Amino acid sequence: PRPYCPRCLSEALTWTAVSGRGRVYTYTIVRRAMHPAFQLEVPYVFAIVELEEGPRVETNVVGCAPEDVRVEMPVKAVYDMTTAGIALLKFEPA
Repeated sequence: PRPYCPRCLSEALTWTAVSGRGRVYTYTIVRRAMHPAFQLEVPYVFAIVELEEGPRVETNVVGCAPEDVRVEMPVKAVYDMTTAGIALLKFEPA
């Protein structure tokens, strides 16, 4: 979501449903927490996933060892509910 189109600056944007399936476009394994709140989460995978429909999203890959993640790996969307009731979009191996 964004307030305007980065190409034409139009504010006439609409929501489009997507399949929730994609492939890992690129990734890195984070081994050092950048904030104390993430100390128990390391190591974790930060990735850019290219959805089947084309858009790319910044996310985490979960449900497998970080060392098992590969570029082009098929993934599917999962949601991680936080204690504040916020759903975080993440991906797991398909």
